[in-house]
Amino acid sequence: MKKILLLLACALFPAMAPAQNNSASEAGKLAQAQADKYSAAFDKADAKSLGDLYAEDVQYTTEQGALISGRKAVVDGLAKYFAKNKGAKLELATESARLLTPDVLVEKGLSTLVSATGNRESTRYAVTYVKKDEAWLITEIGETALPEADAATQALGELAWMVGTWKDNSPGITIETHAAWTKQNHFLRRSFSVTREGQNTIDGTEVIGYDPVKGHLRSWVFDSEGGFGEGAWVQEGNKWLVNTKATGPDGSQSSSQHIITKIDDNKYTWESINRVRDGEVLPNLDKIEVVRDAAK
Repeated sequence: MKKILLLLACALFPAMAPAQNNSASEAGKLAQAQADKYSAAFDKADAKSLGDLYAEDVQYTTEQGALISGRKAVVDGLAKYFAKNKGAKLELATESARLLTPDVLVEKGLSTLVSATGNRESTRYAVTYVKKDEAWLITEIGETALPEADAATQALGELAWMVGTWKDNSPGITIETHAAWTKQNHFLRRSFSVTREGQNTIDGTEVIGYDPVKGHLRSWVFDSEGGFGEGAWVQEGNKWLVNTKATGPDGSQSSSQHIITKIDDNKYTWESINRVRDGEVLPNLDKIEVVRDAAK
């Protein structure tokens, strides 16, 4: 009802209608123009032109918390940077801009330094401009480091290459695996299908996630015959050692170590060693090659 009354009021009395917010649009255009001007001068390693964009009494706080005061100190720092980092480029992505007054503009965004070799380093920045003699000058600027990726994101990210469909066509057995992220990428879910000549196909699901208590990846497996198990993952470069324990549908207990070695984004090898079932030592399984199914 309140919304209907407001619409009626706006229609009957135009003066009561909310005014369009042109300020935000103007602030965005001003901030983008300043960012473009700054990055263009930076890409030319033109410390003098960059200095002209700063107020005489500018205050610059680095991401390490150091305070640089005054235009001259800032320009000197830029000149030294350019001397040591030839060919560096700057990418500025404005995320928000606001006019506090007609002569004071606040901008926030993401700054990315790109070295001549392509290395990228990003920080967040907040800058305040003041309009003086028709020119917008930087009076205050601060940088803050981006938060480091948390351990779970980093650990699971190392397995991102697994996403997709994979096939292993070893003699007498066909294995197909499909891996996909769960919602919000907190777990990697792998479904698998194992077909042996003359036997029923076994289907199953494996869920891989990060254990914050243990500090490493863990996995849980369930198959269509009633078996289940779990594994602890340890990474060594492009290789993962998975220590597994499993319970068969008949109650049997087994353990083994699986070794997964990434060859490239489209190929890895899998082998199983140190296999024991109900106290009986079993032979190792030969290394097999698994390839991505490009058709899926």
